[in-house]
Amino acid sequence: MMKVTSNFWFHEFAPHGAGRSWLPQNKIMQLMIKQLAENLQIIRSYFSKSRFQVSSGVRTLVDYARLKDSGYNPSKTSDHYCGQAIPLEANSKKFERFGAFYNFAVGAADIVPVGVSAADVFDLAVDFNLRNEVNFGQIIYEKNPANNSEWIHFSNNPTSFFQLKVCEIFQRRKYLKSVDGGKTYSVAG
Repeated sequence: MMKVTSNFWFHEFAPHGAGRSWLPQNKIMQLMIKQLAENLQIIRSYFSKSRFQVSSGVRTLVDYARLKDSGYNPSKTSDHYCGQAIPLEANSKKFERFGAFYNFAVGAADIVPVGVSAADVFDLAVDFNLRNEVNFGQIIYEKNPANNSEWIHFSNNPTSFFQLKVCEIFQRRKYLKSVDGGKTYSVAG
């Protein structure tokens, strides 16, 4: 087991079902997880009496299928793929923008706060990001009414890994909320 920050370990960001000895597959994935964990640590340190559980870190296509089958709405261009190339369908709008493979995932984690509300963590994280105390590319509050679960999606800032011209193609909103399990989103912040 290898620690990333004082409160996060690499294995916490592992794909579903990987063991506690999991480490990133390559140096780029390691860098992405490290940057994400360092920003998360700043938020986590503010809530010192609470705990942050990583419910989803690095994803694979198997994880994508498992989440779809469980009623979630994961994205094929999610930052959870953490540098891995993901095939896109030729008839999709994403294919027109990115080509046959999506190669731009910069690392993401879904965090379930324990001892503090997800809404409070979301609000503080957005505030810290706006004040440049952290550097997230996207912060999304998500709630699944089917099982009454809630979490916050955090992703690295793509400008840390790609030129601004490339990042302009992503067309992502920084701050979003979904209260229907990821079916629809509203702009927040």
